[in-house]
This record gives sequence, C-alpha cells and structure tokens, in this order.
Amino acid sequence: MPAAEPDSAPSPEGAGAAAPAVTIAAAGWWALTDADAYYPDDLPEDWRLGYFANDHPAVYVPAVAWQSQSIESLRAWRDDVHQGFRFFLEHPGADHPAAPTTRQAAAALGERLGAWVRWTTDAPGTLLCPTPGASAPCGRAVTCPRALAADLRAGARWLREQADAAPATLVVLSGCSSVQLAHWHQMQQLLGLAEV
Repeated sequence: MPAAEPDSAPSPEGAGAAAPAVTIAAAGWWALTDADAYYPDDLPEDWRLGYFANDHPAVYVPAVAWQSQSIESLRAWRDDVHQGFRFFLEHPGADHPAAPTTRQAAAALGERLGAWVRWTTDAPGTLLCPTPGASAPCGRAVTCPRALAADLRAGARWLREQADAAPATLVVLSGCSSVQLAHWHQMQQLLGLAEV
C-alpha cells in the first residue's frame, strides 16, 4: 500500500508528520442503489467494473463475493481496471476449501490489491498488508453510518475524525448511490485527505 504523501504544512503533532490518508470505497460496484441509472443500459454486465473504476479509485469486496469467484475471474477483475485502482477484500478468517484462498486471490489481483480488511465485532476493522500471507496491520477500516451518507455536513465532521484516528483509513460506504459516492470523494479532496 503506498504511503501517504507528506503534508506541505506541519501538522499539529509536529513537523514532518504525514497527512492522514483515506480511501472511500463502495461496498461492491454491483451494489450501488442507483446502479440501473448509473450504468448505461447497453453496457454488458461484465464491463460494469471497468466503468466503475473510471469514476472511483477503489472498491470494497466482501469475502462472500470474492470467494464465489474463480481465479480466472479475479484475474479478469485485475485486467478490467486501470493501474491506480485498488480492491480492498474482506479477509475471510479461514479460507473456505472450495473457494480461492487469500494467497491465490492476492496473486490473481497482484498490485491492484490495496489491503485485506479484517473486521472485529467491537472496534473498527484492521487493514492488513496486501502481500500474500502478510498479517501486519497497515491501517484501519470503518463503515460509514448510513445516515451520514446523505448528510455531507455531518459526514465531513465524521470523516475528519476517522482520518485523524489513524495514518491510513478505509471508509466503506454500504448501500450508497453513485452520486453519494462521488460527493464523498469530493469531500475527501476538499478536506485535503490523501488517498491511501
């Protein structure tokens, strides 16, 4: 995962400290609430990921979704997106014997794998380094409360709090529209938050 670019102005914590980095990702390119309006009518289903990647820098994929794919499908995902796009995959805990393993998924996605996301029940999730077999934490993951997805003023305060809590944070928007996702990306830029 690339390191955050240093902030040009010294941070309150001290000179030379890195600016917080945030990635805002929808929970699945297929799950946008306005998918029928967002994707053109004549766009084939298997082109939707590439279309999504042209507008957004990353996507979060739950374990049940990526583990139901073949290795060839995961390689096709990698090939369907531009070089800067990143997949954040939910870590399944234990690999399901009939599904691709975490090692196979990491190899199939290559450098397009931004990080693994390990959720806990009582705290934010942990971003784990994307290298096969790695378990070193490299940031945190949080799910945006649904009520904030449409409330940009409150969302901006919440996003700043999340960014200040760790050097690298993945914010997952579940059940959002393409318009809400675009607004959150604009808000991230206005707040001066670098991409993870």
